[in-house]
Amino acid sequence: MAVTMSKPPKPMKITRDKDAVRGVRWRSPEERREAKRKIDAIRRAAEQAHLEHQTLDFSILRSPKCMLGLLVMMVLLGALVITSFQRKPDVKVSHLPLQQNRARRSLQTAAVALTLYRVHTGGWPIQRLGLYALARNYGTPGWRGPYINWAYKDPWGTPYVYTMPVSPFEVPELYSCGPDTLPQTNDDIRVTEDDFVCDEGTWKRPEPEPLVEEPTHD
Repeated sequence: MAVTMSKPPKPMKITRDKDAVRGVRWRSPEERREAKRKIDAIRRAAEQAHLEHQTLDFSILRSPKCMLGLLVMMVLLGALVITSFQRKPDVKVSHLPLQQNRARRSLQTAAVALTLYRVHTGGWPIQRLGLYALARNYGTPGWRGPYINWAYKDPWGTPYVYTMPVSPFEVPELYSCGPDTLPQTNDDIRVTEDDFVCDEGTWKRPEPEPLVEEPTHD
């Protein structure tokens, strides 16, 4: 049996729309510039929106809650600053012996000066003048000073404490507040009654002479 073969199909022709291809591939220079301007405008708008999103909104600071929070923070900060200024200075332990010896020598010098003042004037400095009466004459009869010429503060920056005695025949209270700068504490540096001595006399009440009984004649 003979086999018959059919003829192969004819190739199909593909036609293109010349106007459509021309519209995509061939744009005028004006159209290209206009498209570029639009793309740049879109890019700038996107960048501006991004910056505005990152910028802080200060309008929130006007809210009552935010203002109250800022006020509380300012009060706490002010209290912290005041506390730091009022805090006592730290004392270096390595300097304590030297500073204590300096305070003790100054107190002993003041005690001798007070004794000279007592011998010359007949009394101790009044409480209002204190140790300043030893360096300057405030019209006290018999004053022969100045008896001292040094600072009136101890090595820790605290004034020496002077308390006039009730009786002129008692020694005054004279001491340094010590490293803690607080009076009447365990680290106070004080002078004793034996420190109130001088070469020109004594502050003590003269002892009365003993009575001598005369012999009686029977």
